[in-house]
Amino acid sequence: MSETIKLVLSLSLSGSILAILLFAIKPLIKHRLSKSIQYYIWIVILLRLILPLSFEDSIMNDVFYSNSPFMDISAQSESPRSTSIMPNVKTNVKSGLYNGDTDHNRYFRDLLYQYVLYIWLFGTITAVTVNIAGYIRFLKNLRQGNKPATDEENRILTALLNGRKNVSLVRNRFVTTPMLIGILRPYIIIPDIDFCENQLKHVLRHEIIHLKRFDIVVKWLMMIATSIHWFNPLVYFIKKEINYACELACDEAVIRSLNASEKQAYGDTLISIVAEHKYPAGVLQATMCEEKKSLKERLIAIMNYRETSKYRVIFSAILLGCVVFGALYVGAGVGIGKDVPEKNKTVVESIETDSWLTDISKYKTPYVGNYIKVSGVAGRLPAPDKYFRHQYISLKTQERPYGLTIYYEPASDEKYEGVWPIVTPDSAIEANFRTNALIAFCMIDNLDEITFAFRISQSEGKLDVSKYDTAFTFQRRSFEEKYGDLSVLAENIDLLQDIIDRESKY
Repeated sequence: MSETIKLVLSLSLSGSILAILLFAIKPLIKHRLSKSIQYYIWIVILLRLILPLSFEDSIMNDVFYSNSPFMDISAQSESPRSTSIMPNVKTNVKSGLYNGDTDHNRYFRDLLYQYVLYIWLFGTITAVTVNIAGYIRFLKNLRQGNKPATDEENRILTALLNGRKNVSLVRNRFVTTPMLIGILRPYIIIPDIDFCENQLKHVLRHEIIHLKRFDIVVKWLMMIATSIHWFNPLVYFIKKEINYACELACDEAVIRSLNASEKQAYGDTLISIVAEHKYPAGVLQATMCEEKKSLKERLIAIMNYRETSKYRVIFSAILLGCVVFGALYVGAGVGIGKDVPEKNKTVVESIETDSWLTDISKYKTPYVGNYIKVSGVAGRLPAPDKYFRHQYISLKTQERPYGLTIYYEPASDEKYEGVWPIVTPDSAIEANFRTNALIAFCMIDNLDEITFAFRISQSEGKLDVSKYDTAFTFQRRSFEEKYGDLSVLAENIDLLQDIIDRESKY
């Protein structure tokens, strides 16, 4: 599965789990926690949907990367090898792209994942485009109805801000509810109707709270989350709940310093605004009234507001901390062991090894039967010794275990100075072949067995397997027992390079 799809699904799943739990306990905390804390809890869930932050042993990592490579690679363990005199193996050299390879399920699965990625990208790009285009159109329509606020209205705004925020105030004949728009250059828009001084103060206090709490940023983050997770219906309920919690928290902040009669007046202001309100065609602004049906609960919350006790503050802090910890523990599918420290090496070494592995990864294939890809991998594996060169390959694709044999012969007529045949365990040649085997298994998904065979004399232009009297054979299962899912290593060249570097020390 694509790493991108894994990440998106894990974020969507973890955010949904937290949201379902919060919806479940909402009746218990609705009237016991401050509205601000409830709003902040929903923001944590929003961030969980967007940010790929996670503990390495998080639930989502376990779900999506349960077969990831085992990272305790510095420990000594038995080498996955077998050293033997070359048997008389009869194999057919295949020249087709598929050639009867019956392991086709992986191909269709990979093709499905590819289309899923394209569909998700299309949906995400479409959602972002529609939202941005709608917002631009909304702003364009607003500008046609804007006109400067009066000097008295600007004076009241300046007094309420205490000179700490640079925000503009305008009137607009098209809007029916006050709203805050913009992040870098925010401005408050009020309907072009008559307000008494108290009503105007209530309206401006409400929008100033939105400004101070960066609620416009939250609106943008929510747009990003719904665009990324457009396929998840629960995200739209989360969006609605965040918008509602935002307004309740804003009301609570406004009335915190008001007496009973002033609270009543603030409620009357809400009623007068919502009576004429028609929600504007925009989703990236903070408005004072969004839905009539939510007004009743807002008014009840206003009239029943009382100072939060010390115990509620402590409980709220504990619950918020638990939600943050839960978000990290549920986590995201970011993979395991991606923060493995790099081996210290020269710049030249880094460039050479990284470019070599990157080049060979271009030939990654699901099938042993793909002769072009497999020969590309085999031809780019380094020779185990400068004396030898790669000359032929043969493929075994008719039945399991699917195999690849790479044949080496002397690169020149010079006499070989080493011991022949090479059957010494843990020899330098065997160690190099072991590294090559790891790379081959990572790059060829259904390769079960690989053999490296070589002869002491040069061939005469054709493959004669009887002349290759020394060989090293390696089994995929031995490497999987040690490293886990090798396809994960193939997707992370840096991790594969780090494993190769560490193994070379022993």
